[in-house]
Amino acid sequence: MIAGNKRMSWLWLLCGLFCFSFNAFATGGKIAGRVVDKQTGEALPGVTIMIEGSTLGAATDAEGNYVILNIPSGKYTLRVSFIGYGKIRLENVRVSVDQTTREDFALSPEVIEGEEVVVVAERPLVQKDLTASQQVATADEIKALPVETFVGVLTTQAGVNTGADGTLHIRGGRSNEIGYYIDGVPVVNPFFTNSLTNGVSNQAIEELRVISGAFNAEYGNAMSGIVNIQVKEGGADYHGNLSAYTGDYFSNAKDIFFNVDDIDPLANHVFDGSLNGPVPFFGDQFTFNMSARYDDDEGYQYGIREHVPGDSANFKNADNWYIERGGDGAFVPMNPSRDFNFLGKLTYRLGARIKLSSQLLYDRTRWKNYVHSYRYNPDGIYNYRDDNYNYSLKLNHAFTRSFYEANLFYATTDFKQFVFEDPTDPRYVPTTRIEGAPSTATFAFGGTQMEHVYRESKTLGGKLDYTSQVTTRHEIKTGISLRRDELRERNITILYDNDFYRRPTVVPENETPSHTFYDETATFFSAYLQDKIEYNDMIINAGVRYDYFDPNSDYIVDLLDPEGARSKAEAKQRVSPRLGVAFPITDRGILHFSYGHFYQMPELRRIYGSNVFGARGFTDFGYADLKPEKTVNYEFGLQQQLGEALALEMSLFSKDIRDLLALQTINYQSRQFGPRSYSIYLNKDYGQVKGFTLSLTKRHDPNTKLTAWIDYTFQKAEGNDVSSGAFFFSALSGLEEEKQVVPLAWDQRHLLNTTVTLSEPGNWGISLIGKIGSGWPHTPNIPFANFVPTANSGNKPWQKNLDLRVFKNLRLRHFDFVLFAKVFNVFDARNERFVFDDTGRAGYTFVNRSLEETQAFTQHYGEPGVHTWSEYQVRPNYYSAPRSFELDAGCSMLDTRCSMLDTRCSMLDTRCWMLDTRCWMLDTRYSMLDAGCWMIDAG
Repeated sequence: MIAGNKRMSWLWLLCGLFCFSFNAFATGGKIAGRVVDKQTGEALPGVTIMIEGSTLGAATDAEGNYVILNIPSGKYTLRVSFIGYGKIRLENVRVSVDQTTREDFALSPEVIEGEEVVVVAERPLVQKDLTASQQVATADEIKALPVETFVGVLTTQAGVNTGADGTLHIRGGRSNEIGYYIDGVPVVNPFFTNSLTNGVSNQAIEELRVISGAFNAEYGNAMSGIVNIQVKEGGADYHGNLSAYTGDYFSNAKDIFFNVDDIDPLANHVFDGSLNGPVPFFGDQFTFNMSARYDDDEGYQYGIREHVPGDSANFKNADNWYIERGGDGAFVPMNPSRDFNFLGKLTYRLGARIKLSSQLLYDRTRWKNYVHSYRYNPDGIYNYRDDNYNYSLKLNHAFTRSFYEANLFYATTDFKQFVFEDPTDPRYVPTTRIEGAPSTATFAFGGTQMEHVYRESKTLGGKLDYTSQVTTRHEIKTGISLRRDELRERNITILYDNDFYRRPTVVPENETPSHTFYDETATFFSAYLQDKIEYNDMIINAGVRYDYFDPNSDYIVDLLDPEGARSKAEAKQRVSPRLGVAFPITDRGILHFSYGHFYQMPELRRIYGSNVFGARGFTDFGYADLKPEKTVNYEFGLQQQLGEALALEMSLFSKDIRDLLALQTINYQSRQFGPRSYSIYLNKDYGQVKGFTLSLTKRHDPNTKLTAWIDYTFQKAEGNDVSSGAFFFSALSGLEEEKQVVPLAWDQRHLLNTTVTLSEPGNWGISLIGKIGSGWPHTPNIPFANFVPTANSGNKPWQKNLDLRVFKNLRLRHFDFVLFAKVFNVFDARNERFVFDDTGRAGYTFVNRSLEETQAFTQHYGEPGVHTWSEYQVRPNYYSAPRSFELDAGCSMLDTRCSMLDTRCSMLDTRCWMLDTRCWMLDTRYSMLDAGCWMIDAG
């Protein structure tokens, strides 16, 4: 816990920061352009350009130029007016974060008084001020895709791939090199640098932005990419959505996945809803946006309760095995998950140019991970619990040609891992209940996993952005950020051998490696300065960033004497230059180049550790003097519009990566116990990534009703051999193992993503996401070979997948009902995520079989609880998920005539209730199920 005086000092410091240097990442874009006389082409000064339904607007200067800053992402309507000229109303103008939407106007002298020309804008297929690769997915685009969460949208973007373990990677970087932000607030777990902590319903998202190139100086502590999610703000009207999904897995692969042929339509269900609008009785000055999503999934990896944790077994007598079989034979989900996330946002407009908003993000997850050895003892595996809160308070204040945005935030994470919550629970059983073992690896005959892990973090911080359109050509942005992370981690191994430890026992902390604990605090500070220079034939983003990190801890001075002296770690400081240039060669063609240095601190749990020493050596060893990891990124790109509906984008990229963490094993001479070894993470790893992306976009055409995106990525991600012995140093022999450059474990040379939508917006639609990717590397195991194969020199089979979504809209008064179905892995492909190294396939292996094992199991096969060697090699966790389906229904409110407060047709009016039995989402007339299975039970 933070001491009271320490907590108060930081609160006062942050209050001072809030008062004098408000800070947050910018969450808006700008509209700029020029207004001229249509007949003469001369500039028109003093023309008024306003955003309809808001107080945002500008007037043209002497050269006819205008700029409107600080616009939240979304769609808008512009009104252009000038005395003596016809008015123009431009609809459907799209604004994106940190981007300039350019809209030029040519006004005609007014012939008829009050004449107004209405024009519908089209989202440009090429972005002229794009100096680094990025993809933007809008709310409408996300809504149409066959995805469950925004993470599913990320995997459709060029340069983004998933590893065999399901983690995300951008352009060959590690999974922890991606920075995640929701509405400008970082949502990452400090233990793991950039691990995502909070989800949000897709229905709350206005825009999803993925930057995969060299991002600007305002973003830090990330090396591969930035994911920035902008959520919707409430307006003058009420808008709401309520959806319910249900489904299950169905596949023919009964030989791999237990229970997959037992289809239960309610096995996997989701409830998803959002509502935004004005707070009752306050008008449109005070608005809200709320969303919630609950997901309950049984998973697709089942076990059979053949054994229970209390069962015992004895294999000491090869001719007379004793195996207890106390289970009931039921199928038990082994990778179930339940997740609930909530977003609540309040916005109060204090005046025409100032607003205050507060936001709460909450994410609660409960899950298990499949453990193959426990397939017939499924109650013995860990339960995982994760609770994450993120609170923020933001102030946005605009002036004529500048604005600042301030943010104070407080975030907590709380992770737990255990089988039974109480470490001394009597349901834990002695490890000696299983005596001896069969001659080869096989399933667990009883017992439980015996570790408890607890991680808690508290983050307190403040941030500032100040943006000024200094001249028509220069937009200056500067900011500072201060953050303090407190981390507490406890690792316990329950000792229970029925001999020395006669009951489940937890030894005192930090006396042996069986119970370790640390409580540490880290401080981050950063500042940046950036200039966006915009000319007709060149746009430049030039910036520099400063980062400071103080671990506030000490480390061992001599790695060859870990029991010796310790010293306080020095604070780390880095300066990062960033440069991006775009050259619009034509109205439809843009070249760009970007370059930057990017730093991030290693995972904090590798910096801190209890460093407990015992007779067997160290465990959980931390090293507080770790340096920041570094990437130097280069990129060349091209955007080219082809006709009115097609656009091509291509980029070449190169990344040089240094000072990555790698696990090093060190042999040394202990003063107490003689020769010993320990492992420690050091800045030893490096890598290099080169490749290119090619994207083709087909805009929606009312005639063909077709929208399509095709992305191809080729990349070569190589680095140190990161096998267990790749970094080894012996103080006894003075030898260090030679390092090799090999493909990284997540290297995927070829990746093709295709998204195709055939639709009539507001009526019906079909969308598909198809993916084809080359297999990840693995290290071959060649029996009886007279050489050692190079690490990761083999390749797993290619990966392929197709997802489908079909929907139909039904209009009923002021509600829009949507009936839709989703099918994931349409063709039920057996994608092999992991393989046996001797065959390179997930389905079979030979190298581990022995004559002795075959004879032993042949003798006892058929006895209760005995399974063959071949059965043990059937690994459902080696494959991706089988085919699954969802049947869904949703309801959207269309306008204020069907609002929460309108008694003529409201959510609370008996004539048009969302929860009334005459118009239920779950009633047999308008539901997925029936009136007996309500989403919200009146009781």
